[in-house]
Amino acid sequence: MSTHLPGDRGRRGRRGRVRVGRIVAWSAALMAVIAAIVVFALNQTGSRAHLEARPSTGRLAGGGALHAARSDRYLRLATQGIATARAFWWNPEHAWFNDRLNDTDQYPLGTIWTLFPLWEAMSGVAIAEPSPAHSDAVRSVADFAETYFNHAMGGYGPYPGSHTPGDEIWVDDNAWWGLAFVDAYRATHERRYLDDAALALRFIDTRGWDAAHQRMRWSTRVANKGSNLETLGGAAALAAELYEHTGRTQFLASARRYIGAADAFATPSGKNGWLYGTRDEPPLTYIEGTMIGAQLAMCHTGASRACAAAWSLGMHALKRWNARDPFYKPPADTIMFRYMLQLAADKRAAREATRRHIRIAPTALYDWARVAAEDAVRNARVGELYVKFWDGSAAAKHRDGYRSYRYGQLMTHAAPVALFAWLAAVPRLQSAG
Repeated sequence: MSTHLPGDRGRRGRRGRVRVGRIVAWSAALMAVIAAIVVFALNQTGSRAHLEARPSTGRLAGGGALHAARSDRYLRLATQGIATARAFWWNPEHAWFNDRLNDTDQYPLGTIWTLFPLWEAMSGVAIAEPSPAHSDAVRSVADFAETYFNHAMGGYGPYPGSHTPGDEIWVDDNAWWGLAFVDAYRATHERRYLDDAALALRFIDTRGWDAAHQRMRWSTRVANKGSNLETLGGAAALAAELYEHTGRTQFLASARRYIGAADAFATPSGKNGWLYGTRDEPPLTYIEGTMIGAQLAMCHTGASRACAAAWSLGMHALKRWNARDPFYKPPADTIMFRYMLQLAADKRAAREATRRHIRIAPTALYDWARVAAEDAVRNARVGELYVKFWDGSAAAKHRDGYRSYRYGQLMTHAAPVALFAWLAAVPRLQSAG
């Protein structure tokens, strides 16, 4: 089982500094779009004490009506959360976000795992409520995200401007960053970001995949460290989504390779509740979520068995966690719920699941994501910030393998904000399904 904490690891080793001219231009653009987002948030309707369900206009074949519960409220929560991140984690000296509140470390800026949920939140908002300001915010972050690419190593390094030959590059970081670039494309329709995502997959294919052992390597310095299923799932989802959006056969080959490897050594079976898992790494939220994402993307390309596989995973994940908040860790849980929401809104997958007698209402998956969001609203906030876990416990009381979480990390705040954004996007995802 993976034991590292990606949000902290970028502080090790030599780190370059980001080019000043590009940062100044990027900072000015981001400040303008964040200001627009703040105005948008302030003009939204007031919060409700309770989240009331209301039916949307669309219907899912085989699954009944999917209710979009206060998507306007979730959109407001998401935009406010993004504005709060800018207010509390912004580093004016470096013109980028810090890893933690008032971070005074030598290398204070957010790493890939730290920034991933905030970037996802911005993309989710832009998909939920398309506007020039929201699209510009995504473009600004995506453009800066390109500075994480280490040309000497051929992959995205954990820290911005880390271009030193020999830097340690983590394989899972490239999966997350690649997926974020795909979502940036979905939000802006700029195909350049698919090319950025393809760079991440190329690194995974050439330096991450251990063909001899049919496993994912840990990093450029550590070959194997447990099953590393979250990296395999992220790579499978990235490859499948790239194939969905480009039709390139090399992406199809990668998707089949990684899905096939997961099927072979982490086979969903009765022992694991029909979810992906191994002896050292039982079913975890971001493993199941990314594998749902991989199967769903393949479903969109005409693979009917993948449609059913995605629904089977969704159904058995719901059963495993009893439709309750898994309370694993916020960034990982958000990854799962994001794909659950896409699955719930997907008409094609629902039709195929019904044809194959996989019976579960899309509303059950949607309501499950709402339960987690309500937990975050109720339990995770300290003032304006979501700095606790969703059960209300202090982040520092939780461990991720070899070390504890730290108070005030941006990823703890941004994870529920991203969940709010994807909940807000459900009506648009449903109309496109």
